[in-house]
Amino acid sequence: MKGPHNFDELRALSGNWLSLDALPTWTEKGYDHRLSLFHERLDFSGAPLRELPRRLMVQCRQLYVLAQLTCRGMHDGRTLIARTWDSVVKRFYHPALPNKWAFSVDANGEVADSRCDAYTLAFLLFALAWIHRVEPNPEYIRHADEILRLLDGPLAAPGGGLIDAVPRPDGFMRQNPHMHLLEACLALHESTGRSNYLERALTLHGLFSSRMLWRAQKALPELHDNDWKPARPADSWYEPGHHFEWVWLLRRLSKTAGIDVDAEVKLLLSRALVEGIDAEGFAIERVGIAESTITGSRRSWGTCEYLKACAGEAEAAPKEAAIWRERAALALTALHNGFLSTARPGLWHDRVDAAGDALSNDVPASSLYHFVFAMMECERVFGCIVRQPSDLARKPALFLDRDGVINIDTGYPRKPADITFVEGVGEAIQRAKAYGYRVVVVSNQSAIARAYATEAEVMALHRWMADQLDVQGAPIDAWYHCPFHDNAENPAYLHPDHYDRKPNAGMILRAAQNLNIDLAHSRMIGDNPSDLEAARRAGVSGHLFTGGNLALFARNILAPT
Repeated sequence: MKGPHNFDELRALSGNWLSLDALPTWTEKGYDHRLSLFHERLDFSGAPLRELPRRLMVQCRQLYVLAQLTCRGMHDGRTLIARTWDSVVKRFYHPALPNKWAFSVDANGEVADSRCDAYTLAFLLFALAWIHRVEPNPEYIRHADEILRLLDGPLAAPGGGLIDAVPRPDGFMRQNPHMHLLEACLALHESTGRSNYLERALTLHGLFSSRMLWRAQKALPELHDNDWKPARPADSWYEPGHHFEWVWLLRRLSKTAGIDVDAEVKLLLSRALVEGIDAEGFAIERVGIAESTITGSRRSWGTCEYLKACAGEAEAAPKEAAIWRERAALALTALHNGFLSTARPGLWHDRVDAAGDALSNDVPASSLYHFVFAMMECERVFGCIVRQPSDLARKPALFLDRDGVINIDTGYPRKPADITFVEGVGEAIQRAKAYGYRVVVVSNQSAIARAYATEAEVMALHRWMADQLDVQGAPIDAWYHCPFHDNAENPAYLHPDHYDRKPNAGMILRAAQNLNIDLAHSRMIGDNPSDLEAARRAGVSGHLFTGGNLALFARNILAPT
């Protein structure tokens, strides 16, 4: 993946690496069909290290990957999710154990380590939230609520928060399990709409804000004592990757709960951006708090979390989005060149030294969660145009193709002079909004793959079109485009059957995930049978527009919701 690529091309390469290389590798070579569980690690030939114990945390991270990519339309993981979850319950869940969930099983599927681990349970909650999004099931929520009772019982710390495990490994308190529990509670709230999960997330934020964050030093220590004071202050350290991970989480919490997190975000970034990122865009592994001593190695997850933070800040502060886009581009370049450039595609180096030389002996499955999360956030924020709604209440959408529906199809328009709006388009959008629909554009744009236009040019054109429709009182909520083609001139956009390219449903599913869209009551208007097929695959009612006045055509399709 080395070589000169602009940011848009790097995003395209990331998606192709994920769908064409990483996902097949980890659902085939990385899956133990005998146990119906994922392997812990592969070697650099792609062969599994079969004798290693299987941790519950890794199974949960891989379940998230399958669920996220299924919701995204990249992969239909429903069968593998169901199979893996059944095996997780069979092998890791033992009501006879004092705390029910085992930490790991051996290569034969028998319990290897029976300790109850808070970090692991946080990821179990996270996985349950995501597989519930794919297939709502009250059994998943029953398990989630039982796990929360464990966290409130034997894992509860006297001074607030959680001890690491039962039995307890040492006398330290750690921020990391709490960070991932907050992540899981937000995911559960988004998946179920239940307020108790959001209330728990807010309680965790309160603990972070009042007890964990060392404000005077502008740092989040990794280790605390039982009273939530920094343990060993003289040699305490922070991990820039965790600063960035909290930044993203705080922005997500703010977006969901409406709380102000600006001061905390600025504090976390004030050191991490200066000390925690090198000139190439890599997140440094560890920084001493007292003397800013640097541990020169870099881990893949830290750079992924930096990329997420860039996306979160670009979304939170649109006036500064260009700055964060530049930082994201540097981080994504580092991710590709430093970690993903392996002899066998779909694998990665998990750790490199300060010179960029690999320190990894094998490939841990646990890192895929970070790559997927970072790449999906990068695509969500930088790969489309979304006007954040004032609320994310569940609503249907009117999906519109672009060329031939919004504007006259003149063949690969790339500038405002090429655009003539279809008669009645403004009125049709106004009617849809009045009836309670979100309005979303989903458009194949193979002009990018064919090198007739760049992604930047297409997105600039969409911004201009959006402004023109705004003047008509016809605002569009989001613009999605697919730049890929199976016969691309630009190799960054070469894909044999891209999940976003209609008749595939990827763009519709991505919009549904981003904007909380009720697909069952949504409508699609397109001028091509592929539009209708994409709608069908997404569970949306499709309608073929053959020209004329769009408002008159839409009048018979839209109805009050």
